[in-house]
Amino acid sequence: MDAVSREQKLRELMDTQKPISTKPLVYKSQMAEPHPVYKIPVEYLIFNQFNGRIGTFVKQFEKLHSPINASDPEGEKKIVEFLMNSNKSRNEETLKDLDEKGQLEYGIVTRDGVIVDGNRRCMLLKKIAERNHTSPTYFTAVILDETIESNPKEIRKLETIFQMGVDAKVDYSPIEKYLKCRELTNDGFSISEIAKMMGVKDPEIAKYLKILELMDQYLLSIDKNYDQMYRLLDEDEVEGPFTDLVSYLKSHGGQDGRSIQGRDWQPDATDIEDLKAVYFYSVRAGFGAHDLRILANPSKGQGLFNYGELWKKNSSNFFSEIEKIQQEEPSLNQLCQEHPEESPENLISGKERDYKNLAKPIVKKLKGIAEETVKDQAEKDRPIELIERALRTLEQVDTTLDSFKGEDVYDMCHDIRKLAEAFIRDLKDK
Repeated sequence: MDAVSREQKLRELMDTQKPISTKPLVYKSQMAEPHPVYKIPVEYLIFNQFNGRIGTFVKQFEKLHSPINASDPEGEKKIVEFLMNSNKSRNEETLKDLDEKGQLEYGIVTRDGVIVDGNRRCMLLKKIAERNHTSPTYFTAVILDETIESNPKEIRKLETIFQMGVDAKVDYSPIEKYLKCRELTNDGFSISEIAKMMGVKDPEIAKYLKILELMDQYLLSIDKNYDQMYRLLDEDEVEGPFTDLVSYLKSHGGQDGRSIQGRDWQPDATDIEDLKAVYFYSVRAGFGAHDLRILANPSKGQGLFNYGELWKKNSSNFFSEIEKIQQEEPSLNQLCQEHPEESPENLISGKERDYKNLAKPIVKKLKGIAEETVKDQAEKDRPIELIERALRTLEQVDTTLDSFKGEDVYDMCHDIRKLAEAFIRDLKDK
């Protein structure tokens, strides 16, 4: 059914049926007023493909395939799949509740039948009807006097208040939340207006937008065709590292007006970019916020980045190793050309799995160096403990292994000998 037919059916319904209840709405900047609720046959309605709950699914699908038409059976099928996958455990709970009690919470639809609030509930009611072979199926909702096209800003505002207010935002993944903030900004809403809609304070919205900016940079750093691939971020649960990174870049870049205690150098813009790149490579390798704090934490010398010479030396080695992987890695376009029979989603999964397998040992090595550096710096005023630990570590080296060879190993042993001789000279002078 097209938009004109849906609108006509809803108009006839309102003209011939009495409302079954009312629902208070703050709509068109007016105070909360009761709006009539109608019992609507589901065939008069279509799902909202711009629903914030499935933003990452829609953006990635349309990037890899084609635009979704919600009024088309195939488009509806795809949106149902996205809605089901957006929160499987919550959907199971709601499905059981709807089956036992029916629809208790009323939805909101536009005058041409696009569901503004209640997409998930309507989808589950349809599934219950299919399973129980019951017909017709109804969705109870307020019918607005406008379409999304006629007043997109007001309807987006209404949708956000109901879907992402204090009690409802738990249903949203972090990435969906960030995308919603940017969409609202693009619609012309101020940070204060968005914060009020979402039930948070103004600084939170500014931080959400900064986190999303970093996430976009991260995706493009992997592959120039990875823009809009937000499902990668959700599936890998990378919110934590990016939340930390926003704060770390701000602190180390001197943007928060505070001096960093325990940092022995003043990084420039290039150094800050290097820190960001190390984080991007490490996040992609599967390391989380807790793992990576040892690299950049500015608190009292708790991160490797606080020690200039050690950071530059070890990050340089890190880049040399990890960039070899990227240089040899095929692009997404190349993989699609070489394997036209495979879906882009499967090719992306394989590409990311291969990177993780190769990059994890390199990141783990840098993380280990960072942990030892921070520990050593904390004990630098206790030379005996440091020398004892170094001695115990060197005693564990097995020189019979094949890996104990090469110019790098020789150079490191030579450096150890020179350090030991310097220590001996200092002892003799005392």
